[in-house]
Amino acid sequence: MIARNAWRLVEEPESLWGMMLKAKYFKNSDFLNSKCPKSASWAWKCLHQIKEKIKPFITWIVGDGKFIDPWCDRWIPEIGTAQPKQNTNPEPTLKVADFIDQETRTWNRSKLHMHFDQSFIERIVAIPLSSATSRDRRAWELTRDGVFTSKSAYFGLRTQRNQTSEEIWKAIWRTKLPHRIQLFIWKGAKNAIPVRDILYKRMNIGDNRCPRCNQDTETVIHALVTCPYVSRIWQSSILHTTTEQFRDKSLLEWLKFWLGIDPYRRNTNLPEEFPFVACLMWSIWMSRNDLLHNNHLQSDQFILNRALKMTPLHQNPVRQIIATGDSEPHTTSAWRPSRNGWTKINTDGAWDPINLKGGLGFIIRDCLGTFKFAAAVPTNVSSAEEAEIRAIWIAMKKAVELGIKTLEIEGDAAVVVEQLQRRNYRGSWNTEAFLRDIEVWSTNFEKLSFNYCPRLCNSVAHELAQWAKNSQYSMFWASPPMWLIPALGRDHTLF
Repeated sequence: MIARNAWRLVEEPESLWGMMLKAKYFKNSDFLNSKCPKSASWAWKCLHQIKEKIKPFITWIVGDGKFIDPWCDRWIPEIGTAQPKQNTNPEPTLKVADFIDQETRTWNRSKLHMHFDQSFIERIVAIPLSSATSRDRRAWELTRDGVFTSKSAYFGLRTQRNQTSEEIWKAIWRTKLPHRIQLFIWKGAKNAIPVRDILYKRMNIGDNRCPRCNQDTETVIHALVTCPYVSRIWQSSILHTTTEQFRDKSLLEWLKFWLGIDPYRRNTNLPEEFPFVACLMWSIWMSRNDLLHNNHLQSDQFILNRALKMTPLHQNPVRQIIATGDSEPHTTSAWRPSRNGWTKINTDGAWDPINLKGGLGFIIRDCLGTFKFAAAVPTNVSSAEEAEIRAIWIAMKKAVELGIKTLEIEGDAAVVVEQLQRRNYRGSWNTEAFLRDIEVWSTNFEKLSFNYCPRLCNSVAHELAQWAKNSQYSMFWASPPMWLIPALGRDHTLF
């Protein structure tokens, strides 16, 4: 309750009680930078104490930049405040607005180079800016839409303590998996599975090279994640993930990544994939043992199918479809055209959580199901949610350009669609700019609706997004490309 009241002071400084407290305790400052005099009331001392605890979770989302002090405020993702270039003194009068070209709504790189080194510049220009000018706002970093909740504050304050190891073990044991797989993952994290590197050090077995590639030392991370043969399996799985970035890291880092544990807190959508990740690691280990002891090389597809069969079906509805071949319950498995007089755009975003490469895809069809336009655009994104929102953003931008007046946007990202249905345009540092544009552009349509559809009904947009992510080429089609025709045929699209 105290934390919620402290957040109200941050978000509503012009409320009656906020102005009363400001007049008494922080006349020349704001609440976050206020002090606590010895003569302060008990209530103020409580607010000040909890304010200091939640302060690391409060950040600025850049709008016009006029209220943000680049040297004192937290506004750069994963860094917080900015540091000036070496041998350069920070100018105290500067605001973030001074680094934005307000006419083009882009970052002014020449001004950024005057004050920051390259590492800071790359972080700053990654912050998207909306095309419509809006005020800066403070956001709660622990929720996807920047809105404070007591639950997120509780978990955030808990994780301020160093509980990373305990968190990993708890996450592994509470994941609903076959016990032998839980035990295997736990032993792998403890470096306690008999890979050749460990046996070589303990028993001098003579050769510590990987039995698959016969080149690198077989460590735990190499055997389960980064071996070229294993990496190919991860890439061809339904996760479509690359493993290169974990080559010099431990299996603990890999587990923390998929469990969304520090320093990977932003991977809020990945823990739901962890059961399959764990089962695939176990299946890879089984295939390694079969090769080593029986000289039998299992196919990639056999390894993937065994992992899918071991993954509890209730953990992921999409995986349930893949494993059983059944359509989703209570949903149609076929794409349907829009209502009479409406235009339908299906959108999808693809994301590789390892290299942060993404792809955006959308297809425009009229009420008869006739192909009108399609696009595939690669992009760098930091989450699957950002990719989905960007896909809707680029689709709406094209719809405005084409002068469409009655529009239905359909996608398979249920959380994003539900948010837009509620007309909630708040987001995090990497999505709010696009949501603001969507809010502004929505006034261009006489009728506009956002609807959810299962992945099976969104296959064309999905293939476009995957193509963009894998090829890293931008393509726009007024008539469908040959490789897309089979997917269009399944939807009975006319062209």
